[in-house]
Amino acid sequence: MKVLTFVTITINGLLLSSFFDASDALAPQRQPQPKAQRNAINNDTNESSTHDKYAASLPSRRDALKHAFLLSPIAILATGTTSIQPANAIEACKSNSHNCIRTSWTAPSSVTSTADAAAILRDVLNSYPQGGQAGVDCNGWKIAKDSLDGDGILKLEYKSCVGPAALAINLGQPFIDDLKLELGKSEKDGSIAVQVRSSSRMGSGDLYVNRKRLEYLGKKLKDVGWSVPNPKYAYEM
Repeated sequence: MKVLTFVTITINGLLLSSFFDASDALAPQRQPQPKAQRNAINNDTNESSTHDKYAASLPSRRDALKHAFLLSPIAILATGTTSIQPANAIEACKSNSHNCIRTSWTAPSSVTSTADAAAILRDVLNSYPQGGQAGVDCNGWKIAKDSLDGDGILKLEYKSCVGPAALAINLGQPFIDDLKLELGKSEKDGSIAVQVRSSSRMGSGDLYVNRKRLEYLGKKLKDVGWSVPNPKYAYEM
C-alpha cells in the first residue's frame, strides 16, 4: 500500500511544502535471517544476490526525497520563482475616505539626485506658515521624523484651528493631521518622485483641511517646476 504524507517546513523564512512516500516507514521491517538459513541459500542465486547488493547501496526513496526537499530552496531561488517586493512606507487611504488624500509629486528632469529633491522639499515644507493658512492649521506644525537622506521618509504633524467640532468632541483641543512623504528614485528612468499621504486622525470628514494644505504645498512645488496633480480625497477617485 502506498501512503503519501504532506510535509511543510520553513527555511530562512521560506515556507516549503511537499509530499513524500511514507510506505517504507509504515511497512513491517524484515527480520534478519538466522545464520543456518543464510548458509542454506543455493549458490545459483549469486547473480540475484549481486543485484540485491547493488540495490541496497542506493539511497532509499525517503532519503532521496529528503535530500531533494532540503535542496528545493536553492532550486526555487535559482529559478527566480520567489521574490521579495520592497515595502512601501506610505499606505493607501481607506476607500471612500473623506479625510485622507493619497497622491504623488514628481520632480523635474533637472533634479537628478534625491539629495537635491530632499533640499527642495524641506524648503517648501518650511515655508508653510506656523499660524496656518486659508483658515486651517492655526495651531502650527512640527516635523515628527526626517530621514529623507536615509530611507527617504518624512513625517509631519499639523494642528487644527479650534472650532465647534474641536470644542464638541475633542475637549477644546486641536485636531492633529499627519503628512507623510516618501522620496524615491526610479531605477528604470531615473525620475524622482514623492509619494504623499495627508490624513486626519479623528472624524469622518475634515472640512477640506487636507486638501487646502496640499494645495498650498503643491503650488510652491509647481513654482519650481514640479509636476503636482490636484489633490483628491479617496471618495473622489
